[in-house]
Amino acid sequence: MTMLTQQQPHHIKNIGFISTRIAGTDGVSLEIQKWAEVLERNRYHCFYLAGELDRAEEKSFLVEEAHFEHPLIQQINGDLFGRRQRKGETSEATQKIKDKLKGALYDYVKKFDIHLIIPENALSIPMNFPLGMALTEFIAETGIPTIAHHHDFSWERPRFLINACVDYLNMAFPPYLPSIKHVVINSIASEQLSFRRGISNLVMMHLFPQGLSNR
Repeated sequence: MTMLTQQQPHHIKNIGFISTRIAGTDGVSLEIQKWAEVLERNRYHCFYLAGELDRAEEKSFLVEEAHFEHPLIQQINGDLFGRRQRKGETSEATQKIKDKLKGALYDYVKKFDIHLIIPENALSIPMNFPLGMALTEFIAETGIPTIAHHHDFSWERPRFLINACVDYLNMAFPPYLPSIKHVVINSIASEQLSFRRGISNLVMMHLFPQGLSNR
């Protein structure tokens, strides 16, 4: 957490967490809670965007299509995995939702005057392609300081190995952009991210108890 509490410029005060779901007791949601507690003790203000939220309403920005269980996202995933070629209709649907989510990101950052974003696993594992692509384009267009916190990657899950979306994976999971700092949870992930994508990163172990699952 040093990169946040000591090294960021003084003007960075409002921080936006972004994920598919920030609710309940899954590993990603608990990790967000732990990070937010540390940040708020250091006088940062935390805000949240996701497809499901249980945070304070005045700090939350709900976008239903950000959820990995949204019916349209489930349909896209069904059309992308387990096959080598995708339909034009799938590409069109993906782009349409991506554009909506990117617009929501602009609105979110403007509404809460956010200075730095922390995508939690949203640029790591492809549970929601449009969200990852929207984040990548938003970061590329704005240059907003970003800490991409990666819990697991597509190459760690056999179900993602056969797919019709290698271009999407290479674009956004994770993206290689100058304003992004990448954080992983163990040395194996660090080595693989460096080897596969040429992306330097920082290892920070999970703060939540062992045995809790991620998405």
